[in-house]
Amino acid sequence: MIRKGLMASVALIILMLGLSLWAMPYLDPDGHYATHWNINGEADGFGGRNVVLWLMPGLTVVLAALLSVLPAIDPRRKNLLRSSSPYLIIWIGSFIVLTFAHFMMVLNAAQITDLADVSNGPGLLRWISVVVGAFIAVLGTVMGKIRPNWFMGVRTPWTLSSDLSWDKTHRLTGWLFMLTGLATVLAALVLIPRWALVILTGGITISVLSAVGYSFLVWKNDPARETLIPDEAD
Repeated sequence: MIRKGLMASVALIILMLGLSLWAMPYLDPDGHYATHWNINGEADGFGGRNVVLWLMPGLTVVLAALLSVLPAIDPRRKNLLRSSSPYLIIWIGSFIVLTFAHFMMVLNAAQITDLADVSNGPGLLRWISVVVGAFIAVLGTVMGKIRPNWFMGVRTPWTLSSDLSWDKTHRLTGWLFMLTGLATVLAALVLIPRWALVILTGGITISVLSAVGYSFLVWKNDPARETLIPDEAD
């Protein structure tokens, strides 16, 4: 699992660094370039050349190191290793999103006119929504395979105290994520792009709140739940 994740990470980091090195001559060292866009596709955050070229590759390196270490320090390491499919999807999927964002930011800063529809305004919102929505949908298909651990999944006091709550909550969250992701992709392709972001953020918020409430209800009705209180510890 770690080996596959690191191999994918290295490939994507090399891709990002290659783009940055290619784009460096096109960017003024003293210039300011768009690094963030609002829901209407208007640039509302700016940074210098170094931010545009090296922020995403640097962040990816740090995250790759962190994700490669987590399984070794998780007290429930075996369960995390048993969750290799969702772990790799989270790992590689999030890095693909970062790579896509890096490409859009660099191409926009370099003023590659033939890619303007993709790298500017509504085009950017549309395609980032498609990429993130697809990632969320794929993640939803494997959420039910995540075994109890301390670093990944829906970790509430109730899922961590009841295997039944963990399993049912992740199955529900998986369906909600899958529906949210598919709805986001569909909205991005056929509607105004900002509605895709509304659906994405709204769907994730509803999914998280539903997961928290549902995890408590399942835990409450689980006869095998852990209910140890301090006075019983002795």
